[in-house]
Amino acid sequence: MIISSLQNPLVKKILKLQKKAPARKASGLFVAEGRREVSMAIAAGTGLVHLLVCPEIYRADDSYPICFESLGPLVTVVSSHVYNKIAYRRDMEGVVLVGRTPAYSLADIQLRENPLLLVVERVEKPGNLGAVLRTADAAGVDAVILTDAATDVFNPNVIRASLGCVFTVAVVGSKTDDAIAWLKSKQIAVYAAALQTDIPYHCVDMSGPTALVFGAEDSGLGQAWRDAAARIIKIPMAGRIDSLNVSASVAILAFEAIRQRTS
Repeated sequence: MIISSLQNPLVKKILKLQKKAPARKASGLFVAEGRREVSMAIAAGTGLVHLLVCPEIYRADDSYPICFESLGPLVTVVSSHVYNKIAYRRDMEGVVLVGRTPAYSLADIQLRENPLLLVVERVEKPGNLGAVLRTADAAGVDAVILTDAATDVFNPNVIRASLGCVFTVAVVGSKTDDAIAWLKSKQIAVYAAALQTDIPYHCVDMSGPTALVFGAEDSGLGQAWRDAAARIIKIPMAGRIDSLNVSASVAILAFEAIRQRTS
């Protein structure tokens, strides 16, 4: 059967999940589109509920394989008219996934012998969060902890901005106090990025177990993290601007930690 009507209940369900965070939260479902994103979600073991494909648009990509045959009854064929209604990128990818939202807690984080974690407080913009997750994947961090987050990790805009890295990195939501207590229990040093310090980021030792903490772009880092930090560090600014986008700051500090561990 091919779905060709925009009034189909599954089509209406997907549109609702894409547009409304309460619908995603209540159902425990999310929507991802694109060969890369869908392939990475499946490879990560995401609980697949529906996989919609438009044969007129979809083209296989060996870099991001999707084995439709093995997924059998979970696969639904849709017309290009329907696909272009439910997809953000019209006429481009041809595949949409509906999956069960993973639920990770601090206790689920698998730490290496010398862990590196990223903590972002009160992140609001989906594009920023997606970019942070791309950096986290590239740097190979153990986990990203989001404290008091103001955006939904499985917002379709986060998934797109992360290029699917939301599925390759352990992302955990937590209250600030719980995250601080957990890091302390694991003997992980906290280095907090803020403007109110004279210590450049490259002057601290990040070669041991480390959590790099970043605050909201509008209000900066909360006092609880300042109090918990072994050091408050900054990225020196040579121009007139006093700070960087949070995703740029995350990339600089994360790769400094990697440099220290590999040099």
